[in-house]
Amino acid sequence: MSGKVLRRNVGGNTSYTRTLYASLTAFGIEHEALVPPGDGLGGAARQLAYAVADGLLWPARPGRADLLHFPADTGALVGSRVPIAATVHGVEDAPVPGLARALWKRTWMARVGRLTRVADAVITVSRHSAGEIGRAFGVPAARLHVIPHGLDAGRFHSRDDGDAALLAPLGLPDRFVLYLGNLDPRKNVTALVEATARLGIPLVAAGGGFLGSGQVERVLAEAPHARYLGQVPHELVAPLMRAAAVFAFPSGHEGFGMPVLEAMACGTPVVTSDRAALPEVAGDAAVLVSDLDARGIAAGLRSVLSDGAAAADLRARGIARSALFSWEESARRHAEVFTALAEGGGAGA
Repeated sequence: MSGKVLRRNVGGNTSYTRTLYASLTAFGIEHEALVPPGDGLGGAARQLAYAVADGLLWPARPGRADLLHFPADTGALVGSRVPIAATVHGVEDAPVPGLARALWKRTWMARVGRLTRVADAVITVSRHSAGEIGRAFGVPAARLHVIPHGLDAGRFHSRDDGDAALLAPLGLPDRFVLYLGNLDPRKNVTALVEATARLGIPLVAAGGGFLGSGQVERVLAEAPHARYLGQVPHELVAPLMRAAAVFAFPSGHEGFGMPVLEAMACGTPVVTSDRAALPEVAGDAAVLVSDLDARGIAAGLRSVLSDGAAAADLRARGIARSALFSWEESARRHAEVFTALAEGGGAGA
């Protein structure tokens, strides 16, 4: 298994990989994280090291492995003597603004497309993403496996685990809207800043930067009602979600939308978009916003912030909905795909 996202936190892909492999041991799946010499480097140098190792080295020299798994969208560029499984979390073929982002997206799509062609099985996390992958890369249904993420119920729950003491050093407002995720412009954080300003409620944002996120960071820094925490430690994520009056995630595209599921499990009302896989994850347990401008997002937030009964109903629905997503079940289904490939079952197993 490629160690690219396992050894450095890049958000949802890292959570997926770490939790999945911790859960797979119960099904007799042993793993080794493949790490090139450049793993300790930063920036482009590390990316290049993994591009070469994932793309060419590991497929050519899989060692004693029965299977190669690339868990974060990109990986092998050539076939291997052992089966290859690829997890592709989602693809968005809409154009992106800015030359740098456009070049990055074009390169990324080419790499994902190549991986899906050499992989014996392509795993994805939602029916919506499966449709995108099939249309974008021509992957036949026989090689596509839809396996939703699970939920780490030990971390994400509605019980108070001494959250106040953990959060005290942050000096957060008593009532606030929370956004937690990277600052990719497609997440619509800029519109969320304006929406919360219209409502007169503080916004707390947490998460790492992304290519093209400089303008988003500037908007957060300049808004007097907003507080940007950067990428917060692992142990603060769930307490932040439990402390928020509303969790807002107005993203224009998600292959799954893990923060929505985690916030619902924490008993926090969720306002999210009606795009891509988000309705598939949220079901009837969140407010789904169609207009992702400041006015539309503000209307969705207002419907929860001004109505205690509606907020309580969303809390109950969210907790019930999140209980349907289990890492044990997700790991079991991954193990079935891996085992079938390793035993020679082939792509359609």
